[in-house]
Amino acid sequence: MNLPGYDTWKLECPYDMTAAEEREQQEAYDEARDNLREQIAATLQDERGKVYLADIRQIVIEELNKLQPQPGEPAWQTKTPVPIPALG
Repeated sequence: MNLPGYDTWKLECPYDMTAAEEREQQEAYDEARDNLREQIAATLQDERGKVYLADIRQIVIEELNKLQPQPGEPAWQTKTPVPIPALG
């Protein structure tokens, strides 16, 4: 089945979920994203005075490029390395 504007992998679910289970899973996902954002912001706040902004950008991009897709995650999300922008 192929719906326009909807990724096929999103339709592949190992089991049927109720609306409540899906909502709970989405809330957990949103919370994980918020926690990650808070941790990154706190780390940047702590280290910002010691490290140049360009170096922070480079480190973040290098770490992003090391990530591999997890089970169930589409490979295209981390398949292409993020280019490190030129300085200036």
